[in-house]
Amino acid sequence: MSQPSPAGAILLSHTALFGVSHEEMTRAASGAYGNCPTRPIEIDMSATSKRAIASEDWSVARRTLEERFRTEIEPLRQKSPDYTIVYFGSAPVPLAIQLGSLLGTGATIDIIPRHHLEGTWGWNAQNRPPRLRPVELPEERDRSSGIAIVRVSTSHPVDPVLTREVVCEVPLLEVDIALAEPGEDAFPRIDEMREVATMFRGALDHIGDRFPGVYRVHLFASVQPGMALLLGAQVSSTMHPEIQTYQYARNDAIGAYHTPAILINGRHQPTRRALGEHARTKAAADRKRLAEDLERINGFAQDRRDAHSWLDEVLPGSEQKTAKSALSGVWAFLPGLDGTPLPRSSVDPETCTVDDDFCLAHKTRAWQLDDSWLATLADRLPDDQLRGCALRLLILHEALHRGPQCLTRETSRGVGRFPKVLEEIDYQADLWAMLYERALASLRSRSYVEDSADYFQNLIHIATEAMWAFDDHGERLRQIEVRRLNRYLNWYWQSLRLEIAGSTSGSEPLGLSKVLTILARRPSIELAGPAIVTRNERVFFDLEHPPVAIPELAVYHQGRLLRSGTTLAFDIATFLEALRDRAADRMLNILRAAAVPILS
Repeated sequence: MSQPSPAGAILLSHTALFGVSHEEMTRAASGAYGNCPTRPIEIDMSATSKRAIASEDWSVARRTLEERFRTEIEPLRQKSPDYTIVYFGSAPVPLAIQLGSLLGTGATIDIIPRHHLEGTWGWNAQNRPPRLRPVELPEERDRSSGIAIVRVSTSHPVDPVLTREVVCEVPLLEVDIALAEPGEDAFPRIDEMREVATMFRGALDHIGDRFPGVYRVHLFASVQPGMALLLGAQVSSTMHPEIQTYQYARNDAIGAYHTPAILINGRHQPTRRALGEHARTKAAADRKRLAEDLERINGFAQDRRDAHSWLDEVLPGSEQKTAKSALSGVWAFLPGLDGTPLPRSSVDPETCTVDDDFCLAHKTRAWQLDDSWLATLADRLPDDQLRGCALRLLILHEALHRGPQCLTRETSRGVGRFPKVLEEIDYQADLWAMLYERALASLRSRSYVEDSADYFQNLIHIATEAMWAFDDHGERLRQIEVRRLNRYLNWYWQSLRLEIAGSTSGSEPLGLSKVLTILARRPSIELAGPAIVTRNERVFFDLEHPPVAIPELAVYHQGRLLRSGTTLAFDIATFLEALRDRAADRMLNILRAAAVPILS
């Protein structure tokens, strides 16, 4: 039976190592698609992928491909849904897998490869079809939480020893999908590629069925770009776990190794909002202001380089005696500005796409901030001055992490397993940053910081809004990490302590010493009731489903344990609704009903 004629073809060039011209694509596709309409798309990833391989940071490459897919490929697919995607690829394997996952399991895909030896585009049907080794899938069932390793070898064999070295956990299972004789030009037709892709899909289905606790598959693929695309197109966003891809590398000093590249199907990676020119202009202005503020912070550090401690830097002599007594103990170990990377850092004015929304670039020591995150922050803090304060607090906080607290990208791998430790680290960094911000503000206007309770309540509002910007992706919260919720609870409770203490202090405002006495002691406050879920050794509250137990708030205050359930004044169900909506003011108002009888 003859195959039906294709309605049309999208000739998709996805290149990095080798380019392909429009004429080459048309000529190579003429046999099957010469009599139907064709539409070319060129996605050149050469410069982006080169930087990713050199830096071993694939965040910009991943986000760039997502943006190109959303703005160029997807609109054309919607206009011509019955067209076949004809892929001409020389991109690195992680990017080809990512593009396949973006195209999705329902895409109609054809591959036209580049012949490794001849340098031409097209199939060599004279080659002998390759033989696929039997794939062994374990028949037992295991609901334990863990990882799996899948190796796919069609262009070169993947060494199991090297893959186990790079994965820290012992896998629940390992699966090998391989040709008996891998080779760059091993496939004479796409049918053999599809057979491998079907085996890969079967392995993922098997993992989901018999090993439902697997939260991440580590995929090591030594395959042709077209084969990588087909692998990515097998990944279901609803049925399969996260897929961690790897880039193979070789170094004269350390030999061959694999480095983590792009995470496919990541549950924590929300879709980025589309930004207009106005939002991008505002983001650029925020970076410029932050660069100016950083210069001011560096000048402040220089002026106080002879200070004996960080408290000497942030507190003038008239305040030190009483304020220092409030900030004794663990606070004495924190550094001054010179003990952090901040005075030696800068702000990157060019980089607009940043994985995890911001970072301190390792090589350049420049702070990089993502346009989308800055736009979200601008939504929550429209006032330029407040937003400037939020950005200063952010880099002060992060600078302390990268100083003696030793919370860097290298040391923080797996640190989410220690939520209590992180909660204390974050709290200290927050208050440290607030005190430096207060010292900077007092240089401009001493009267601005005189009402200490009011000033710190404003700082808490600004700081928590900046925190919410990291959690605000446009849709209601479905879950939140427990330690992250505790960070909000800590600071909302401290704000209410300042508010209530100020209202009961009479006509005189609270002095700085009293305010710091309150802030120096992190609250003991917890919420319980929502279902607990775990992922990647982190603990989350499930906000999508009804609580599994009666919701309660517990506070340990001045030697007393106090538990608050739902009352007419304090409705935890409404509090959880406000949490899902990221409605900070509503959360604070509801929490106030629990705080007043405890703190008054």
